Amino acid sequence: PTTPRASRRQRQMCIRDRPRALIYNDSMTLLDVMIQTGGLTQYANGNQATLVRIEEGEQREYRVRIDDLIRNGDITANVDMRPGDVIIVPEAWF
Repeated sequence: PTTPRASRRQRQMCIRDRPRALIYNDSMTLLDVMIQTGGLTQYANGNQATLVRIEEGEQREYRVRIDDLIRNGDITANVDMRPGDVIIVPEAWF
């Protein structure tokens, strides 16, 4: 079956200067999202980021380690994305 365009959007919040939506591609990963959005700002606290996902009708939240992935090259921090996922990245406290 064909998936409606709206449900195939990858939502990604607070990664660069403004929130945006990405078109979901099969086998998309967190690294793919970072590449498409230009990565984190200098003020982002990437290792405190949260992945919000609906599973079995319930909202679940997972910690993701974006700094480890893109700044340190830790490929174990890469995760598979799903349509409708939201990534929330807080600002770092200095």
